[in-house]
Amino acid sequence: MSDYGRLQDDADAVLALLRAIDGLTVYPAAGGGATVVPTGAQPPYVSVHLVADRPLGGRLTHRSSRMRTRIYCHCVGADDIAARAVSDLVAGALLDVRPDIAGRACAPIRSEPGRDPRPDESTGESVVTITDVYRLESDPGSTGS
Repeated sequence: MSDYGRLQDDADAVLALLRAIDGLTVYPAAGGGATVVPTGAQPPYVSVHLVADRPLGGRLTHRSSRMRTRIYCHCVGADDIAARAVSDLVAGALLDVRPDIAGRACAPIRSEPGRDPRPDESTGESVVTITDVYRLESDPGSTGS
């Protein structure tokens, strides 16, 4: 399987963990819904983006069997307190979890340096975004939660 199929498998597993958080809206939405945060979306919510990191094989050769995925979680709340609450929910769902991904042996999800909270009033409503970054690594093998 190409890295691109593996990245989708990683995305499916991570998004399932986040969508299991009761009362939190996750973008991209489940079931083919919005892939980006729609205009007028009300916090709290988390917008998630995943990027494949290929330090051991490079994009062109596809030789590495290790998959490292960076998970960018933009945790949005109406104020600092609400954004931190979303960040805590996301950390509780992801940090130290070994996702079940068919044909992959996953290491526990780890935290990486994120970005400082950012207030944003560009839409006319004040929101605060905390960007948390996580790392998921896997190798070929059986799953093991």
